[in-house]
Amino acid sequence: MPKFLMSLIALFALASYTPAAHANPEPDPETQVNVRLLTHFHKSFGDGWGVGGWLIMPNIVPNGSAPQLTPLFLIGPRYNGKGFWVEAMAGGLVAPDPAANNYPSLNYNKTKTVQSTRFQFTPKAIGSPINIFGNLQFIDIGGEHPVTEQSTMVAYTFLMVDYVLPGKKALIGIETENYFGKVGSELDGDEFKTFNDIAIGPQVVFPFDGLNILLSYQKHVNEDIDDQIWIRAMHNFGGPKAKKK
Repeated sequence: MPKFLMSLIALFALASYTPAAHANPEPDPETQVNVRLLTHFHKSFGDGWGVGGWLIMPNIVPNGSAPQLTPLFLIGPRYNGKGFWVEAMAGGLVAPDPAANNYPSLNYNKTKTVQSTRFQFTPKAIGSPINIFGNLQFIDIGGEHPVTEQSTMVAYTFLMVDYVLPGKKALIGIETENYFGKVGSELDGDEFKTFNDIAIGPQVVFPFDGLNILLSYQKHVNEDIDDQIWIRAMHNFGGPKAKKK
């Protein structure tokens, strides 16, 4: 119960700093709150091998007139070892097509190809109360800009390293979330300039049965990108274990 109350207090504290909670019409970079919803499943087939998958809403908070409800789905093989697991998956990000006449309406009509490799090392694998989770992802593989026809593929990395408090009441650590090769709006010859979005900041995780609440503050290196507060809710469930022969 105390852990649940701590989560609620933290969520309300972050929510109280959202732009909607104040009458100031000018956005404050330190009050940009984002919410990500993640669902993860896995099923074991035996000998450590199985299948894993994700269904993710990257950000349910609107960003101006552009819709944020762009679901990402992934599925692929999974290997589960002693205190660690690795998943190599493929899927798609469903989003509005910028070349369509109805952009940015909510009529999704383009699926960007995504490849994702995700892994986790728990204290059992590391031999100390440290938890590591990471993701290397390529978004919009083979995609082209509708005007310049340049590649729109973006490389994405996420890494979190946390210390597990006694009794697994919470995890405290650091995260870094980065995008490489994003297409900007300024022309450089016949193509738009690309840029990198690199962020790092503190993180706290409140684990529940099958549910993790992750709260973080990200400092962005690029001066044109606001610092961010992230609230993530991840539901994790697995299928029945394979019967031993």
